Amino acid sequence: MDEKRGDVQELTDFELYVYETVAEIDKDGGTADMETIKSQVDRPEEDIWAALSHLISANHLRSTTHGFALGSHDWAP
Repeated sequence: MDEKRGDVQELTDFELYVYETVAEIDKDGGTADMETIKSQVDRPEEDIWAALSHLISANHLRSTTHGFALGSHDWAP
């Protein structure tokens, strides 16, 4: 794994909630698009985008052409 991941302890409760929302969709092999995330997260879209941006910059999530998915990780599948 080449990219350093950000420390999970630096994430806010809301960022963890957004991460868990994406992870729930990703576990079935899917990607979470913004409409799906918005339907499950009761916060303004700007807040969701800010959380996604931070999660991507910390390598916890990655952006794909279909939506958002978990970033690379170093634990067993």
